[in-house]
Amino acid sequence: MEQTSNIIISVIFLAMSVWLFYGVSKTRNLIFKDKLWNTYRVLFAIAGGLCLLTGFLYTSVWDLIRLVLMTLCVIGFLLLRDGISDTGIAVMGRVTPFDMIRSYDYGDYKDSFRVYAVTEDDPDTKVVLTLPKDQKDEVIAFLKQKMGKKYTRMRKG
Repeated sequence: MEQTSNIIISVIFLAMSVWLFYGVSKTRNLIFKDKLWNTYRVLFAIAGGLCLLTGFLYTSVWDLIRLVLMTLCVIGFLLLRDGISDTGIAVMGRVTPFDMIRSYDYGDYKDSFRVYAVTEDDPDTKVVLTLPKDQKDEVIAFLKQKMGKKYTRMRKG
């Protein structure tokens, strides 16, 4: 790759890595966590493996820096967890506080349990959280304790 494009791509991956690790630091105290391995995490793990394999083909220092930053992005994504904490619901590194949630609902699926939430600032967007099915009763009890009056049956999609 040309040095200029390597620098530009390296800066982009550096910014993404900082953003992802900031999200990891905000969501490290989750009480209930999502399923660790899903399709997206497996695909990112494969992409990380391919990044490491292409490390043997670098031709300049900037190629190596770009590959390291790409690998850091993959590691940041794999460490980023969705879940429920004492303060709110976390999805992709963003914690939505319980007082910002207008209503919530939950539903059973084949091998998972999902929590849906609608926020005050954007009522058209649903926050969807997929959790292991064995945590269902604990999660429902916790949500009722934190925001019981906000439970509303809603259309899932």
